[in-house]
Amino acid sequence: MDVVSFDFTSDGRDKLGRGAMGRDWPVVYLINNDSEMYIGETCSVYNRFSQHLQNPDRSGLKTMNVIIDDQFNKSAVLDIEQSLIQLCHADEKFRLQNLNAGQSVKYNYYQREMYVNKLNSIWKCMRDRKLADHDFFTLKNSSLFKYSPYMTLTVEQNTICTYVIHDILEKMVKGEKGTSVINGSAGTGKTVMAINMIFTLINADRIRIDTSDVTYGFTDEQMVVHELHEFLKHHDRLRVGFVLPMASIRMTMSTVFRKTENGLKANMVIGPADVVKGHYDILFVDESHRLAKRKNIPNMGSFDRVCRSLKLEPENSTQLDWIMKCSDYQVLFYDKDQTVKGSDISPEQFDKTVGPDAKQYFLKTQMRCAAGDGYPKYLKRIFECKQDLFDEVRNYDFRIFDDVDLMVNEIKSLNSEYKLCRTVAGYSWKWISKGYRAEEIKAEHLEDIHIGPYKYIWNMSNMEWILREDSIDEIGCIHTSQGYDLNYVGVIFGYEIDYDKVNNRIVVDTSKFYDTNVKKATDEETVRKYIINAYRIMMTRGIRGCYVYACNQGLNEYLKRFIKGSDI
Repeated sequence: MDVVSFDFTSDGRDKLGRGAMGRDWPVVYLINNDSEMYIGETCSVYNRFSQHLQNPDRSGLKTMNVIIDDQFNKSAVLDIEQSLIQLCHADEKFRLQNLNAGQSVKYNYYQREMYVNKLNSIWKCMRDRKLADHDFFTLKNSSLFKYSPYMTLTVEQNTICTYVIHDILEKMVKGEKGTSVINGSAGTGKTVMAINMIFTLINADRIRIDTSDVTYGFTDEQMVVHELHEFLKHHDRLRVGFVLPMASIRMTMSTVFRKTENGLKANMVIGPADVVKGHYDILFVDESHRLAKRKNIPNMGSFDRVCRSLKLEPENSTQLDWIMKCSDYQVLFYDKDQTVKGSDISPEQFDKTVGPDAKQYFLKTQMRCAAGDGYPKYLKRIFECKQDLFDEVRNYDFRIFDDVDLMVNEIKSLNSEYKLCRTVAGYSWKWISKGYRAEEIKAEHLEDIHIGPYKYIWNMSNMEWILREDSIDEIGCIHTSQGYDLNYVGVIFGYEIDYDKVNNRIVVDTSKFYDTNVKKATDEETVRKYIINAYRIMMTRGIRGCYVYACNQGLNEYLKRFIKGSDI
């Protein structure tokens, strides 16, 4: 593998054309000046060079860098092109001229793993040539990489996005309102799909469809972009908002949008209460199951004022009603199994509000955990007490520990190697350290979590706790981890949750559970459901692995039937 540079001129093109791989070999290329870059792939770089020289959008670029490898094939260069677009976007050295992610769908192909493993070497070569600044693994852990609008979708994701955008267009042309609900469990890529669709809608009139390889007409996604382009010739630019109910992930996404540019703006990322500040053509709502109703919320007065401004009765309304009132089309990303507190909209309220005419789509493929689709299903069977036998979770580091401090220190060690490794726990301890500084906590012995001889503190910040480097020395919770990815997660099951061997049932002692916003005015069985949901959600945060410790011996013995020990 090598990177060869040419002046971005006709002389540079001719020099490239005389090379062995200049006219008939798959390559990836980068065209750049000091501040901008375009990334592409082709099987005839000489011809594509000529096309770019005639493109006015590339007129200010100076150098063509061609990545060549005698093992490349068409599938490999499509895949590598997409990855480099995503990495360069996260690196921020150059402003990308690309308005899409290269290939539109992520496919598997022969020896894909071998080509994916070449990326690190390619990136090192680019850094040596001053085409990139940051370390490969640092970028892969960054929010700009994880939530990049240039992320290539799976076939399943892409198909749903295409259907949704087509329905949006159809409804707008007819002057009708509409709703799409995209159902998917944790890790199915809902957030990435939302960003991809927003980016496409915002940039549709600027995206150029590459027809150089078109033989049998446009693909479905190319046709949708074409239809959008035609629609925008006769209509004003669409007003689009991205609603995120949870403040921490909203802050993260605002930063992603601000740094992405190319049409995305930080003020597109809003909270549920912000939707009343204007009318939107389309609202995308991530984590729709976390939209609130008028129960156990901190500021009911504000909630009531918003409802009344929209002529809604507060007692019977939810934030989803606000969204439906303030937009012509809603795209709602939803998982009824991720409700974790009494203020979350109930499945019954959600279904009633969206109505029977909403388009329903279902994501089945789990994208986050290396264990694949079977892992969240395995967890669900374990907590429903329907799993009879141990089932090895392949390609995933899934272990249970007998010593909590051993687990916590193992997570710290993994964080030194991989970054983004954190320990989280259930609300089985009061948050007595809230508002104190770290030195005060240590001096006054204000540690929150006591397990045997070990003492730990809860998260000292609610906002972007996952992303803070010093968070490795704290214990997070469901509210600071939901919506984020980790490389490894350690989960502490507190004293409030146990296993009833006689009745074969996971049980909860609410007297040992200290999240008052979950318990208040909520029956015991619903609280039990919320607590189990929270633990399952936390256990699906890890990409590479999940470590578990249970304070109660009964639960520890039960989980050991299905999770391998830490010494294996």
